[in-house]
Amino acid sequence: LAPRGGRLFVLRAVGNSMNRANVNGKNIEDGDFVVVDSEQLNPESEQYIVSVIDEVANIKKFVPDHQNGRIVLKSESTMDYLPIFIHENDKYHVSGKVIDVIKK
Repeated sequence: LAPRGGRLFVLRAVGNSMNRANVNGKNIEDGDFVVVDSEQLNPESEQYIVSVIDEVANIKKFVPDHQNGRIVLKSESTMDYLPIFIHENDKYHVSGKVIDVIKK
């Protein structure tokens, strides 16, 4: 799992908000395990990340919105989920980039 080294952690996905995501050809379904590189804390646009908002972890697609001075965290799902908008005063941080999915 870690051919290039780094600090990895794994967490279990809960819910179906990312069931259309594509990480190495795999989606993220309820109960799957997501492998996260905790050294990749500066995501690029459209990357999947784990972030913590008000002490709650989530897995979403990272989309910077420079025009409005915010970050948009998007779900990719067969269901309708509203995006999460992060503003500079929000209690938010990136915990790492999703690098793989281990199917349940």
